[in-house]
Amino acid sequence: ITSLDIVANTIAYAVGGTWLYIAFTVIHPESRLFYWITQDVFGACMCITFLGTIKINAIRVAAILLTVAFFYDIFFVFVTPLLTKHGESIMVNVATSGGPPKADPSWCEKYPSSADCKGGDPLPMLFAIPRIGDYQGGSSMLGLGDIVLPGLLLSFASRFDEAKRLMGLVSGGSGRVRNGGGAPNKSSWNFCCGCGQGGYFGPVVVAYAVGLAMANAAVYLMQMGQPALLYLVPCCLGTFVFMARRNGELNDIWDNPRAIRAADALLCGGRIEAEDEDDVRASSLLMNEGAELT
Repeated sequence: ITSLDIVANTIAYAVGGTWLYIAFTVIHPESRLFYWITQDVFGACMCITFLGTIKINAIRVAAILLTVAFFYDIFFVFVTPLLTKHGESIMVNVATSGGPPKADPSWCEKYPSSADCKGGDPLPMLFAIPRIGDYQGGSSMLGLGDIVLPGLLLSFASRFDEAKRLMGLVSGGSGRVRNGGGAPNKSSWNFCCGCGQGGYFGPVVVAYAVGLAMANAAVYLMQMGQPALLYLVPCCLGTFVFMARRNGELNDIWDNPRAIRAADALLCGGRIEAEDEDDVRASSLLMNEGAELT
């Protein structure tokens, strides 16, 4: 243990202890700058740790997982109000510690300790940013599941792109992905996505941003909480599947792509089994014919 470890742990426990103290002693602590920034940093660390630990090796797994989460989100936001006594959404109630305050905002501003002014505090399992300049208060919230579940698809897209580039280098090229046999694709889609070499990661990131913007627009238009996965899953998964089908790679990436298997075989030790050698040769051939690597 070094002195740097001691200092880092001391600061970490001090920040965490201060955050817990504010959470249990201050009414509506989400309005405190230190509190919500620290909570969001905690959430970001959890997402990074999760995505760095859990990986998927086939789009089939992502499709099943995201489809189940898609219907799960819809059920608990839109269907549970029809099944509960007071027409309350279970998802919204859980995310806001029992739902928003029942009293008028002006009343709660004068008497914050009133029983009807309690509730509405976002749980630490989500990202929360206070609504600045809104007299009614409240926060804009995004659950960690709305980040890590599409994030699994994004990390898979990134790994697949890098595996193809690696196989391109192994086959004697520069590792740049082309969508066809000619010059690199210069379409406006690829250029705007920052992925002019025809990868999947850039377009799926843009699709995630579009889906998140749609979810925020729906919140303001419908004046109620929205299941973010209702918009994120079709945008992200649909974009990935559409591009894979257009590039003729859907059958390959649906179940344990050859490029990823071959890249893992090359990176995880010097000795490559016969089956892995076949994957390397097949991946190089596939990359050169379907998504030419130069």
